[in-house]
Amino acid sequence: MQETRDTMPAQDAVTFGWALFEAIPDCVKLLDTDGAILAMNCNGRSVMEIDDIDGLRGQPWIAFWPAESQDAVRAALETARAGGIGHFVAACPTAKGTPKWWDVVITRTASHDDLRAHLLVISRDITQQRNASEEREQLLCQLQAANIESERMVAQLRASEERYRTLFNSVDEGFCIFEMLFDEADRPIDYRFLEMNPTFQAHTGLKDAVGRTAREMLPGLDEFWFDTYGRVALTGEPVRFENEAPAMGRWFDVYATRIGGADSRKVGLLFNDISVRKQSESTLRGLADDLAEADRRKTEFLATLAHELRNPLAPIRNGLSVMRLSGDNPAAMAKVRDMMERQVGHMVHLIDDLLDIARISGGKLELKRQRTDLASILASAVETSMPLIEAGQHALTLDVPDAALPVDADATRIAQVVANLLNNAAKYTPPGGQIALSARREGLDAVITVRDSGVGIAADALAGVFEMFSQIGRTVDRSQGGLGIGLSLVRRLVEMHGGSVAATSAGANTGSIFTVRLPLAVEAPAKAAPGEPAPAPDNAAGGLKVLVVDDNVDAAVTLSMILEISGYKPRVAHDGYEALAVAQAFGPRVAFLDIGMPGMSGYETARAIRATPGLEDIVLVALTGWGAESDRLRSNEAGFDHHLTKPVQLDVVEALLAGL
Repeated sequence: MQETRDTMPAQDAVTFGWALFEAIPDCVKLLDTDGAILAMNCNGRSVMEIDDIDGLRGQPWIAFWPAESQDAVRAALETARAGGIGHFVAACPTAKGTPKWWDVVITRTASHDDLRAHLLVISRDITQQRNASEEREQLLCQLQAANIESERMVAQLRASEERYRTLFNSVDEGFCIFEMLFDEADRPIDYRFLEMNPTFQAHTGLKDAVGRTAREMLPGLDEFWFDTYGRVALTGEPVRFENEAPAMGRWFDVYATRIGGADSRKVGLLFNDISVRKQSESTLRGLADDLAEADRRKTEFLATLAHELRNPLAPIRNGLSVMRLSGDNPAAMAKVRDMMERQVGHMVHLIDDLLDIARISGGKLELKRQRTDLASILASAVETSMPLIEAGQHALTLDVPDAALPVDADATRIAQVVANLLNNAAKYTPPGGQIALSARREGLDAVITVRDSGVGIAADALAGVFEMFSQIGRTVDRSQGGLGIGLSLVRRLVEMHGGSVAATSAGANTGSIFTVRLPLAVEAPAKAAPGEPAPAPDNAAGGLKVLVVDDNVDAAVTLSMILEISGYKPRVAHDGYEALAVAQAFGPRVAFLDIGMPGMSGYETARAIRATPGLEDIVLVALTGWGAESDRLRSNEAGFDHHLTKPVQLDVVEALLAGL
């Protein structure tokens, strides 16, 4: 099976989540599942007139409510803990005693693995609306009870109407009155708008609604609204609810009450468009889920990394024990040496993949493009993957056209792409399987296909096969190793070349097909002018003096032993000060310097060597675990001639020394 999974940086998600938490205009609180206060946004502290939140953290939220409201608070908390949406409207004064009415919604955030759930409380100050609603109801009662035959009552009616109209037009909530329409069986079928305030249009988007029906203006409006308002008109029982209106693309917080007596079919609405609030709540819940998923992926990745690093370390440690117990047995020593080289190569491959992903993510990986025939790149990839293919006793079929397929590409990186696909095919194909590598021209693209007869990919896993840290079908008894970044690296490298990669499979145990598309070069590559063959480099092993400087004694001594066996004259130093003294006495031609040394770093040692008379011409080679482009720039600025990343291959060292 193929491995990868992508993830978003967890720190970015947390920062965005807290910024959104602080930006919500309502009073937002985060509680633990027991109901204790964990955090409150700045707008909430302001409206609650709280000067210092520290004294409230850890306190039960319900304790700050009046006794008459605590039953409603407790019920809403229980509903949210059970996974529902707790909701209530109640009065509660601020910390400084200011009377307030609150519309409160409580939801429970999702939990994943060991990430605990929390309760998210959003309280909206509805004091002004509540007071306005109460006064409006009082005014309506006064209008209904008015005696129009009395001059005094006429005056009162006019005053009340003026106050009502002022409130009606100035309140910041949508308000309207409509008449419900029923069929012969008293089933609600529609309602006709009679009156609305200016805010009505802002909250609904409906224009010129007076005299028109809801179905006329909103043909797709669902039956919920007609049934709910019909019950209010028939029973006279007011309702308060939140509901989505898909036909309008909005969420509403609605209070509906009958206007008039038992025979009246008029309904008054006081409502708000809460779409933004609902979106904020959904985003917060999504962020909480994303944070939990990021934490799960991080934990899984670290566990996988530890597992993958322990795998090669175990045989290396066993090999050291064999070397110690077997003495100078040549056969045992040769077998252990081969094993150690394989295991160290595996560790280097893991670390290189991690560094490549980090460089690509940071935009620091630079491609070294040149005109190359795709056939030579594929040959290099096959050579890299053949040991793993042969170990699985697989049959490899090659289908590469004789005609050139020129590409402007980084040959090393494209070979890495194809080798990764071949390695995956070898790992996830049972012994004795079939693997096919082909290339063809298709329009302006070169198409590379890697096909295997392996375990295949389930349909529901195909979409995420190229994501970071995704390992499809990973089980303890069937793990094939790896960190789940190989296919993500493949996709990113191919996309950096302007190409694409896709995976297909008919399902489990049906094999997989990976197809890479790369743009062909527009023009044929220019042929190099014939000339004299380059002279072979003079291998200066006979007596070339080399200084090895590393505070890791084992690393310095083993490299020195290798150089001595190869015919060079090495000397060893373990810090910058000792290196200066040895260099002045020994006079080396080249010096390998570790960077991260205590006391005097490799950068400082390089500058000191360059400043010492007689040592200015020493070839300085940085030998370090830091291999990013910024690290190479820094070593160049410090005076280094070359930059090698640990663990360095012996042939790289020999090639560098042979070229001096």
